[in-house]
Amino acid sequence: MQTYHFLRSLAHINLTTPSSPLHRRSRAIRRAAYVSMARAASPRRMWTRAILSRLQLHRRARLLRRQRSYKKKAISTPHDKLRRLVPGGEEMDFCRLLEETVDYAEFLSKQVRIMESVVDFMEAECKKKEEKV
Repeated sequence: MQTYHFLRSLAHINLTTPSSPLHRRSRAIRRAAYVSMARAASPRRMWTRAILSRLQLHRRARLLRRQRSYKKKAISTPHDKLRRLVPGGEEMDFCRLLEETVDYAEFLSKQVRIMESVVDFMEAECKKKEEKV
């Protein structure tokens, strides 16, 4: 299901923004990958809800990130670093954070495999076109 949503989003990006700058297209592809990953996962997971809400409130989140960058934390523990890596991790207790981290890592690895297979497919298609010419 994750692959279906991701490929559908890529096709939409290709149709709607064929001549846009590379940085915009790469941002759109990254958003599509995150949304497809979050849709394929359980909606009960905190990280999926965090990703979807972050993408829905993209402009607001960008402003909040600017404000947060000025705030400095006094002590940074490994737990705090993990909380910043997992979407929605700031609100979780440590046990829940570990569960969410495992689930999030599994979906990230699936996402990497999907993207690798898309790249392999596109490379094979390019080679076929070059052989025909």
